[in-house]
Amino acid sequence: MLARIMRRLLAPALAVAALAAPALASAAAPVVWVQAGHASPGEPGYSAQTGAGGGPFGSEAAFNTKVRDDMVTRLKAAGVDARPLVSKVMPMGAAGATFISIHFDEAGGAASVGRAVVGGGENYYHGEGTGTASQTPYGDSGTHRTPATKVSAAVAARSATLAGTLSTALKGIHTSANGASAQFLGVIPVNGNARETHYYGYYRTKADARVLVEVGAAGSDDPFLRKVPLIGATLSGAVVKDLKARRLL
Repeated sequence: MLARIMRRLLAPALAVAALAAPALASAAAPVVWVQAGHASPGEPGYSAQTGAGGGPFGSEAAFNTKVRDDMVTRLKAAGVDARPLVSKVMPMGAAGATFISIHFDEAGGAASVGRAVVGGGENYYHGEGTGTASQTPYGDSGTHRTPATKVSAAVAARSATLAGTLSTALKGIHTSANGASAQFLGVIPVNGNARETHYYGYYRTKADARVLVEVGAAGSDDPFLRKVPLIGATLSGAVVKDLKARRLL
């Protein structure tokens, strides 16, 4: 008799738990797009931008690809739906939690972190990516893919927060002890280097946070840039920290 009474009392709670369990199990992992800057195939309108030469692996594209692949592996292990990208962002306008583009050699030789900002739009150049960046097309600018996505105030705010987290993490390893000797510029200000604040990749995705990392400078930072596992672990850890702060992990 007592057992039957207990079963009747517990039945509603057990039914609720049975319904809740599948919902918890099916929660989607956050999508993070990791781009190897300058990796072929190129983005229309920017295909002349093949990246810097040199570095520990012979070219910027080679370095960026190694870090991207390391990050994708680590992010997947952390429960993230990490997806690799080349220069041409495909699919166009894909949604996600985060877009991060990996590069080296900030102008003048430095490490820094860029982020999407409100206002303006993507950069235009002469032809397929030469000359000075401009938010308005030149008469000879190459054709860009359309429609471009937008950077809202909310996207800019989340991008700024992620950029700060990445900057703190990168600064911690971009040290002389790890073989770095170039400048570390931190987060690029809103009116700073347009190549990092109006990067075309920000306008090819609908990710909720969009950033670009210049990991170091070719030549002076080569001993540091060889440390792909350290760099990949540090950048991935910062992305995961940001996702957890946003309650996506």
